[in-house]
Amino acid sequence: MTNPTAVISKNLCLYLLEKPSLFPCVEVPKNAINFIRIHKEKLSVKGDFSFPCSLDLWKNCCKETGHKLRLTAFDMFKEVEEDICNNERQKFLKIASRWAIPIDRIRIDNERCFLYLKRHTVMLMLLQRVLNNDKNEECYGKLKKNPKQKVWLSGMKLAEQQHEELSFCRAKLVENILLRVLEYSQWTVVTEEYAEEARKGNIGEVLMLNVASAAGKVTVNPFVIPPSRLSYATIRCGIVIDPITGKLTKLKTSEYLSCRSNDMCLMAMHKYGVRIKDDKSFSALMSRLGAAAVTVDLMEVRHSSPVQIIRSGKGSTRGAAFILYNSARLESLLRKFEEKVENGEYGKLPPIESIDFALLDEDEEWQLVFNYIFAFPNLIESCLDQIRNGVCAIHTIVRFLGDFASLFSVYYRRIRILIHEKRDHLMPCVYARIYLVKAIREILNRTLSFLDIEPVQFM
Repeated sequence: MTNPTAVISKNLCLYLLEKPSLFPCVEVPKNAINFIRIHKEKLSVKGDFSFPCSLDLWKNCCKETGHKLRLTAFDMFKEVEEDICNNERQKFLKIASRWAIPIDRIRIDNERCFLYLKRHTVMLMLLQRVLNNDKNEECYGKLKKNPKQKVWLSGMKLAEQQHEELSFCRAKLVENILLRVLEYSQWTVVTEEYAEEARKGNIGEVLMLNVASAAGKVTVNPFVIPPSRLSYATIRCGIVIDPITGKLTKLKTSEYLSCRSNDMCLMAMHKYGVRIKDDKSFSALMSRLGAAAVTVDLMEVRHSSPVQIIRSGKGSTRGAAFILYNSARLESLLRKFEEKVENGEYGKLPPIESIDFALLDEDEEWQLVFNYIFAFPNLIESCLDQIRNGVCAIHTIVRFLGDFASLFSVYYRRIRILIHEKRDHLMPCVYARIYLVKAIREILNRTLSFLDIEPVQFM
């Protein structure tokens, strides 16, 4: 399994740059990868990726690794030499159209080159990967890692009273989420005994991760001594503060959970039109929503920054309730489709290979695929990119979910996904959209699972 974003970046750099002859195995310069911009809005106009055309910029980024510019490749940017430019552009497109993630066309404007992917080819490929139930295949987003990349996450040991302090609760949440992301991303998580052997220099290198709260004392591990192969990083979590006092909150974890459960109940009733029921299943749902709200509240800003508790239900419009409301929408859509199939109103969903994804030509449809399905593996990678420096980007998971739900909400309101009566000429489009919805649900649910939040069937 590969990261689609990384595939594009690497292929592009390999096309523009020549590896040093003395060191052909050297990696592509990281600065060069950083030149490649991934777009999120107005994709029909801006394209999906872009990068600068300046030779000087690319030359500077190659100094450390010894790469050289493939000058003939850069001729496609020389618009003054029209024939050479056109020939090189055609040559590039011929090659790039055969990449694993194929390029359809390019556009040059203001010294930037804009790349447009072959949308319907990419849609089919991604949806097949996401919905693949073959146990021999890796789950989408589980990227192959160097087996020598090992980590030991030393668990936080909290005193009984600390479990009720929100700042320590936040740090524990970070630790639990981090463990799930590490395991999904296929780092090798090892035991304390294994790490001890690495410290003695008996086996390969292990990264020891320690999560701590800024509300407590930082303890320094006493045995960093040669020939240790155990490297250390501490992920320090900011405190939870009260927005009224601006100081460390005195609200207990159990009180905050109860408060947010009540907020979710009121929001479900007033904003989403949910009828209050006096039964255990409804109470259990509200408790789950409350716990989800607490997780989103505490994780929505960078782990090292302080975070405010939510008072009187005044939270983000893209918070837990909104995310889970759209989770319920997805489930409801797919239930209705299955009911129509069972009732004979629709035919069975055809195999995905027979679906014409060229029918999905709405802007939101490509945005959902490119910004969230295509980008999902990169989200996992970026969460852990700076982990050796004691920095993780768990907050981007919450941002990803909020943006994902917002875009799907726009799409759901604007596009009729199911039709009331079966019309043969419209069914191919219905089937294509059902596959899209299934893939969206899969990515949403996998992302929620990192936060230990269950999807919602009804709301």
